[in-house]
Amino acid sequence: MLGSRSCSCNTKTHNKKHPQYTRLGLDPDILVIGNIRRRIELIQDFEMPALSTTVRVSKDGEYVLATGTYKPRVRCYDVNNLSMKFERCFDADVVTFEILSDDYSKLVFLHTDRYVEFHSAQGHYHRLRIPKFGRDMQYHYPTCDLYIVGA
Repeated sequence: MLGSRSCSCNTKTHNKKHPQYTRLGLDPDILVIGNIRRRIELIQDFEMPALSTTVRVSKDGEYVLATGTYKPRVRCYDVNNLSMKFERCFDADVVTFEILSDDYSKLVFLHTDRYVEFHSAQGHYHRLRIPKFGRDMQYHYPTCDLYIVGA
């Protein structure tokens, strides 16, 4: 039998006159359930070329920072403008990083080559070598101490 096909799928029909359902302006086939005012917003270029290792959100919630590999880098995304704010590349992969301020202006990165890098809003600020390979680090806000674990 060539030519005609029929589908006996069980499709759920919606009562379109029910007050729970409303229609979007231009496309009458798209239904919005309830008075939910949530939207899906996409950040432009929210990706890494190869692999993302760590993602952090700033305390004020306005910036998302992500580190990745090949080429080792950090990218900062502005949530309000839905775009990438800046990108910085490194010499070695990032094990982990911490945001020291409420926004992106103070950052610290623990690298695989036994270096700890401090960054300000303008860029690289200071680089410090540690005696053992770092595995993790944590910033203690009340005392402004940075704890680094090595093995």
